[in-house]
Amino acid sequence: MVPVEKENAYQLREHLHNKVIEGANADPFKSCFLHFLGLSMSGVPSFDFAALSLYQRCAIAGLGVLDEIVSSQDVSRLLGQAAKIDSTPLPWVSDIFGVMAVKWLAEKMTEARIAREFENWISGFLAQQVSGDHLNLFEKDIAAYVRSGESAIYASACVPLFLHYLQIRQTDDHQMRLSLIGRFMGEFQSQTQRDVSTALLSLMVYVFDQVNQDMAVVPPKGWSLDDLLGFLEHIPVGLKRWTWEDAGRTRGAKPVKWPVENEYHVQNLLYVLLAPIFNDIADEVNLQPVGQKNPRIDLYLPSLHTIIEVKYRKDVKKSFPALIGEIAEDASLYRADAKYKDALIVNFLWDCTRGTQEHAKFKEGVLKIDGINGCVVVSAPSTMDCRPQG
Repeated sequence: MVPVEKENAYQLREHLHNKVIEGANADPFKSCFLHFLGLSMSGVPSFDFAALSLYQRCAIAGLGVLDEIVSSQDVSRLLGQAAKIDSTPLPWVSDIFGVMAVKWLAEKMTEARIAREFENWISGFLAQQVSGDHLNLFEKDIAAYVRSGESAIYASACVPLFLHYLQIRQTDDHQMRLSLIGRFMGEFQSQTQRDVSTALLSLMVYVFDQVNQDMAVVPPKGWSLDDLLGFLEHIPVGLKRWTWEDAGRTRGAKPVKWPVENEYHVQNLLYVLLAPIFNDIADEVNLQPVGQKNPRIDLYLPSLHTIIEVKYRKDVKKSFPALIGEIAEDASLYRADAKYKDALIVNFLWDCTRGTQEHAKFKEGVLKIDGINGCVVVSAPSTMDCRPQG
């Protein structure tokens, strides 16, 4: 097998995408699956839904891309059919992706009876397919999901990522997802020498696109924690032009002042500065409760798996020791959430008192707190009066 160089991955993506479009062109389910994954270039597929077999109608209905519906009676009729007629396997026996779509349809109906009928239906053929030589690695993982759902164990990286991006079974552990993405790229690049189904190639192109959106937002631009800290520390350079007028700049204009009076004002300022760079930025992220505490992250950068905790020192009544205590408590609450236990944490303090003589000692203290990875202190512009404007 000739390996595909990393820089050719996008060319491979285009090649595989063209291949799946060609392969799905004359097949109603494959064309609908392509549309379901957002990979179709021709809009919603058009065909005579009523003329399809019962199995095809159920599989397509499970994707939810058409307005056509299938009744629970029709679903029960399909699920009551045997896997073989006169020793001849019926179409779904070797169509693992169609069976997955039927599973989704059965789940949408939220009927215990349909769920039992589905389990009985797949028991007639799926285990035999998995134990034989009928399915490849990825198809066996899809079969594991169909059979076991949340408890399934996967051999590939592609399938768990597929389920993650569809928000069916999310991988919240950042390091685990990074590991899966690394493995997936090897799986993806190996497709040049393999003859696999159109549906599987569609799935792999979808995962490739999602990985690209998930991880390529910042890292290719060279951003790291140090880059982020450097950016935040240089904010005062821009604050030199912060608008704080004693008199209007144009004839008849009133003087304009941009006050920063609260912690959320600082949070909004950071969002404005960071969002053009990190288009995955999230704010006010609620975490799992810790007893009576309901912790919330000010800003979160998923592509760097980094939390930015904002603090605001309005006057000398808010002491630096008190701020350090708050930061320590916040960090421990963040670490209590499994999704963020390994996230980087950066503290950003806006100091209206401009107590620069205390900043070095404050930063030293914050960085001694277990789990804090960076601390930035910015003084309000010298022209700014931090008192609320009346």
